[in-house]
Amino acid sequence: MAPVVEEYTAVGDALKLVLARVQIHARTELVPAVRSYGWILAANVVAPNDVPLSSTSHMDGYAVSSADLVRATVSNPVVLKVVGHIGPGGLRKVTLKGGHAIRVATGAVLPAGSDAVIPVESVEVEGRNLRVKSAVGPGDHVYGAGQDIRRGELVLPAGHRIRAQDVGHLVSLGFRKVAVRRRARVAVMATGNELTPASRPKKGKTVESHSLVFLRLAEAMGCKGLDMGIALDEPNKLRAALRRALSESDFVVTLGGTSAGERDLVVSAVSSLRPDELVHGLKLDRGRVTGLASVRGKPILMLPGPIQAATNAFLIVGVPIIGELSGSKATGFSVPCVLGAPWEARKRFAGFQKVIYVRLTKGTQAVAEPIAGETESMRILSEADGYVVVPRYVTRLEAGDRVEVRLVPGFSFS
Repeated sequence: MAPVVEEYTAVGDALKLVLARVQIHARTELVPAVRSYGWILAANVVAPNDVPLSSTSHMDGYAVSSADLVRATVSNPVVLKVVGHIGPGGLRKVTLKGGHAIRVATGAVLPAGSDAVIPVESVEVEGRNLRVKSAVGPGDHVYGAGQDIRRGELVLPAGHRIRAQDVGHLVSLGFRKVAVRRRARVAVMATGNELTPASRPKKGKTVESHSLVFLRLAEAMGCKGLDMGIALDEPNKLRAALRRALSESDFVVTLGGTSAGERDLVVSAVSSLRPDELVHGLKLDRGRVTGLASVRGKPILMLPGPIQAATNAFLIVGVPIIGELSGSKATGFSVPCVLGAPWEARKRFAGFQKVIYVRLTKGTQAVAEPIAGETESMRILSEADGYVVVPRYVTRLEAGDRVEVRLVPGFSFS
């Protein structure tokens, strides 16, 4: 039986202890660039060539040499001879000679010898003669070679999670495949004799819904979620379920079966597996009975049963672990807001780290409205846009106080 929690460990200290024993296996694989959305880059992506590769026209007009038009004025126009046409995306292997111009469409590659484009609306055309009444400078109305990206320039860094626009960028640069980190496998296992699966509900049992929250959160952060089902509150079956989860995943998350007293079945089962490191009890309100361990170099996060406490622990402890395993630190971001109403910590756990779930409202400045309720309430989480982490020993916040609202994929946005 696991010992009763008598001392609680600061969240940061617990993470350092366990992550020091976790073995990170940075396995990579190649995926088609067109299907790379959501994967995390295993290496820097460097531009293989200039973008654009050649100077192109920004306008429908005429490719010219700016040197021919230095003295062009309204009273003394310069006349150029039009000697050809290049269409959109077209390329003609010709060299523009002095005194000549070539008609170009937007996106056409400029011929050699030209360094500027005159828009069609800025000139007069008489047959094959082009009358120009003003000078142009080198680069006018031209999208220069390498103006967007230079060959050898860093395009996307290792650890970056590929977004929709990045897929287009990679393909436009000519990449057919990209090296990515293998998706971290997160096994989620609910525990409890009172639970029944949602797919086959049994009368008199509680439908197990909490694991779905953490499976989807893990997937939204680029992991592969493994649903390990429900483990019964029996020591041998718990140990067997944990061994199976460890063998199939990189990170095990359990739900329920942790407490501050003698019914701490999951922590007892983890203890029997001879962990490299084990911490039971965090200075986190709510979520103080959370357990964290490393077994044979793999992390196990033991979440309490009530959904708000479990979510607190997953966001504060699980998200950083996923960042380490996936090779990406960009597992979320924060936005500055002002608090819309006062908030006060529970007096019993005043020295613990706290989590406030908030609803964001629009205005001249983003306002974070605290959402209060019981730890068993799923409604609080469903209404939340993000959350605020309150440092230890801060026990009260006033309306109007500046706060940082954390946003996490799958929780705040998809």
